[in-house]
Amino acid sequence: MKNPKNLPVHPQEAPVIHISRLIPGLYLITQKCANKGLDHYAILDVGNRFGYRDLNPRCPVIFHQTPPHPRRELAIGTGSWQILAKILDESHAWDRLNEACTNPHYNALNNNCEHFARYVATGTRESHQVQVVGVLAAIVGLVLAAS
Repeated sequence: MKNPKNLPVHPQEAPVIHISRLIPGLYLITQKCANKGLDHYAILDVGNRFGYRDLNPRCPVIFHQTPPHPRRELAIGTGSWQILAKILDESHAWDRLNEACTNPHYNALNNNCEHFARYVATGTRESHQVQVVGVLAAIVGLVLAAS
């Protein structure tokens, strides 16, 4: 399904695309985690763009940060994912993936799955979810202080 006016697509309106229909490339992806109330972020490699010799290029792979460290696994059987963006700068994404794996320790506040995936995808280590939680905590603190 095309977006004829190139308008932003909201996550709940994003078209569902089966993984077998994706063109080879790297993708920033997310999936809802109902048990945590947060989203899980990862990098999807379709066509073995990272060039691992032990991976079949016909089997898409997910790279993600999970406790206690980053890991890769076949995308098949990992549930439904939403594509947020196609990563255009693949060579730098490869460099950033290797760099991110040098600091493998998971930390919910500054080295979680979103930090990891966004860093590999864009070069910026950030988590919108942590930012939202921080703002909400500040608002609650202000309300409690004013009471």
